[in-house]
Amino acid sequence: MWEKLMISVWVWCIFYESCSGRFTVAKNSLEVTSPESMKGFYDSSIGSFGVPKRGGTMAGTIVDPKSNRKACKSFGDFGLSFNSNSGGLPTFLLADRGDCFFSLKAWNAQNAGVAAILIADDRCEPLSNMESPEEYYPGSDYVQEIVIPSAFIKKALGDEMKKALSDGQMVNVTLDWTGDLPVMISSGTLK
Repeated sequence: MWEKLMISVWVWCIFYESCSGRFTVAKNSLEVTSPESMKGFYDSSIGSFGVPKRGGTMAGTIVDPKSNRKACKSFGDFGLSFNSNSGGLPTFLLADRGDCFFSLKAWNAQNAGVAAILIADDRCEPLSNMESPEEYYPGSDYVQEIVIPSAFIKKALGDEMKKALSDGQMVNVTLDWTGDLPVMISSGTLK
């Protein structure tokens, strides 16, 4: 009788674990290095597109476009280019969430010359993954051409960055992927 009970408990535990899958957000660290009032570490999530600098870091200066804030259109249509200044930090674009796919925002930012894109949430909620569902839609071949890294940040951080920039302050950040190295699993594949 005791053995049957133990086997039943064991089977139930295995069944429960297999049915209670967890949703995991792929996160990386973002450090604001200036202005002084914002200095600190913040969570951000990684896009399923683009090329994060796995195992490394990247520092840059944030720009907030006055036009095309959601980055859903080509910045060339607005006469905007964000190429980094010679000898200066790379330029990171701050864009707002909404109206188009995350990957289209990254594509438009890349074509405008930025080194990375930060996408600020438009509502107060936990971070989520930036997926690229348009891989299955016609005309979305550009997704495979995205080479800049992207990070999704919380609304509060995005609002703080926008305020600092509108006050004339320089906002510098460092994206950190040192904890985001692929791990070899026993079958010989990367996860």
